[in-house]
Amino acid sequence: MQASSVFSLFAALVALAANSALRASGTGGLSTTHRIPFTREHVDIRMVCPSDPQALPTVMIRDGDRGINHPATNTVLVVAEQARLAIPAGFDLFGPEGSPLWILPQSQDPALVYLGFSNEGFSGGRFEGRLRLQLKEVRGPGQVFLWQADADGTIDLRMNSKDGLDDLDRIEPLIGGHEHYNLGFTTAGLYELVFQAGAQALGSGDFLTGDPVAVLFAVEPLPVVPPPAQLWTRWINTHWPAGDPSGTELRPEADPDHDGEPNVAEFLSDTDPLDPANRPRVAVRAGSGFAPSLVIELPVVTERLSEARVRVEGAPNPTGPWTPLPDVTPAGATLLWEDSFASPPATRFYRRTTTKL
Repeated sequence: MQASSVFSLFAALVALAANSALRASGTGGLSTTHRIPFTREHVDIRMVCPSDPQALPTVMIRDGDRGINHPATNTVLVVAEQARLAIPAGFDLFGPEGSPLWILPQSQDPALVYLGFSNEGFSGGRFEGRLRLQLKEVRGPGQVFLWQADADGTIDLRMNSKDGLDDLDRIEPLIGGHEHYNLGFTTAGLYELVFQAGAQALGSGDFLTGDPVAVLFAVEPLPVVPPPAQLWTRWINTHWPAGDPSGTELRPEADPDHDGEPNVAEFLSDTDPLDPANRPRVAVRAGSGFAPSLVIELPVVTERLSEARVRVEGAPNPTGPWTPLPDVTPAGATLLWEDSFASPPATRFYRRTTTKL
């Protein structure tokens, strides 16, 4: 996979310098949350293999500035917005002329991550020949390319997701080697590049491969992901898709079907606020402890407890005094309250209040 021409993408055009800020965002289910961001450091995708004879080659992220190896699941490599260039004429291998291409260059740019591929310290006593690092999968919004360019502009393309990935999408470094390549992305967003490391066992000819490892890249600017609609808003839109011209039926305390249950209570129990026959059902049963007690049960949608709260109070007569009942740990999708007594009362009254948070 080779193409030859003069490509000035790596020197004259990669000359911008600005601070890069990692935004905590997600694309296609990927997220940068709780990861160590690398923005301008010397970072290697490093093949490692412990001396343990049962260990297989794997991939880690090497902080070259600090000499620390990190699990790939703990890191995100940031491709700053200043890495974005326009593809020159004659390089449709990467895309149409003028299309954007974000490049981490093989030569160091202090404004960008300086990405290398290394395996220093690899257990040479167990393996021989060249190692293998294969790109198995690209999860992200665009295409990915890995290549080297010499002084004449000749391009040696090693990985190319544009034409589909196969066994040729790999590099084969020498044991103990350290190389730099150009890594390009066609679209901003979050990418997982899934690599698999392999090595030939010494004397046997067997080629051993480890598990695939996903390396996360954040190509800026990351798309702004709107927060999901509140559960209450989604519930309202489901039952009133055309809205409420009167402006009164949608209030949490409103009771449009006149069944004695306000909207917020119907929301919490996922009943129909427009059908009086479909309302929250409260069950009361005897407690199972040594002391006499009553247990009150209310079915709810558990995740909606983040937007609504229920309080149950008990009293000896309708005028009070009313005493809050202690909450019992929810059992699945049911809220529980327990009312205990020294001796069973002749009568007992309860009231339930549901509040929108």
